[in-house]
Amino acid sequence: MKQATLYPGAKINIGLYVFQKREDGFHEIESIFYPVGPHNSNLEPDKLSISVCENESEETLFYTENYSEKVRMIECGLDYPGYPQDNICVKAYELLDADFQLPPAVIVLEKHIPVGAGLGGGSSDGVCTLKALNELCNLNLTPEQLTFYAEKLGSDCPFFIQNEPRLVTGRGEILSILSDKAQKAIAEIKENYTVQLVFSPDCFVSTKKAYSIVPKRSKQEPYPPMEELIAEPVNTWQDRVVNDFEAPVFKEFPQLQKVKDSLKETGAAYVSMTGSGSAIFGLFKKD
Repeated sequence: MKQATLYPGAKINIGLYVFQKREDGFHEIESIFYPVGPHNSNLEPDKLSISVCENESEETLFYTENYSEKVRMIECGLDYPGYPQDNICVKAYELLDADFQLPPAVIVLEKHIPVGAGLGGGSSDGVCTLKALNELCNLNLTPEQLTFYAEKLGSDCPFFIQNEPRLVTGRGEILSILSDKAQKAIAEIKENYTVQLVFSPDCFVSTKKAYSIVPKRSKQEPYPPMEELIAEPVNTWQDRVVNDFEAPVFKEFPQLQKVKDSLKETGAAYVSMTGSGSAIFGLFKKD
C-alpha cells in the first residue's frame, strides 16, 4: 500500500466580527485567519496517516467478512465526538471518491488539537486528507480544484489549502490577500512574536450554541475594518481588535476570562479567544 503522513495544524482568529444571518442560513463574518503550528506556537499538531491500495490483490485483502466500507477510519489521541465513519476525513475521501473512484483506503488520525476550541483543527484534518489523496492517487488537482472540494467540507476549510494569513469574509470561505499595511503588521508578528495557546479541558464550546448567543452586527452600522485595526502597533490591539464571541462565551464559561487575565499578567502583548472558543491565545515577544 502507498502511504502518506501529514501533520495538520490550526488557525487563530485575530479579531472576529459576526453579522446578521444570510438568506442561506449562514452568518457573515470578518476576521484575520493566522496559521499556527509547532513552527510558531506551542501547538502540538494532529498526525494523519493515509494508506491506499495499489493493486487488486491488496484490495481483496482490504475487505473482510465484517468490513465492507471503501474507507476505514481509525481515531486515537484526544476524544473525537461521533462515530469514526462520520469524521470529516471520511467525508473528504467520499467527495473525491464520487468523482475519481479512489482505491480503498485506511485513515489513521491521532488527535492532539482539541475539538471545540475554535482552532479549526477538524477543518485542517479534512483538507490534509484531500491533499494526501491528491498525491497518493495521482489526481493532479490544482489548488483551485482542491479549494472547490474544501468549500464542500466546511466554511473554514478553504483557508487550509494555502494556509497563509488572509482576510476572511462571507461565511468564512472568501479569502482575500491582506492590504500592504496589514501584511507588514503580520510580517512583524511572524518575525517577532510567538503564539502561546491555553486549552481548558472542561470547556467544550458548541459552535451552534455560540452563534445563538452572540450579538449580531448590522452591515449598516459603521465599524472599523479589521485590516485597518491590525495595521496599528500590536500593543494597541487589546481593546480594539475584538472577537464578538468572547463576551457571551465568557459569561457561559467564566474560567476562560481568568485564563485571558492570566496571559495578560504574564506579559502577552495581545490576548484573545479564537473562533467561537474555547482556546485562548497570547502573542508574546520572542525575547
